Amino acid sequence: MFDVAQSLRPGLADAQNRLAGAERAVARANAGDPGRNADAAMAATARAAIFTEAVMSAVHARLNELKAVAR
Repeated sequence: MFDVAQSLRPGLADAQNRLAGAERAVARANAGDPGRNADAAMAATARAAIFTEAVMSAVHARLNELKAVAR
């Protein structure tokens, strides 16, 4: 068996890191960190979520290709 998502692992790791960083930024902004803007932190979180969704869509497409070939 082979790993269908092997080429997407770096993207998945990057998506995880982006979401974790965005989560920390929102937490700091909500805690009242004077150097953090809550709106900017939420926008960064939205961008990270969109990137993650794009990577997951790519994984889904790869799995669909594999399913089509396996039939």
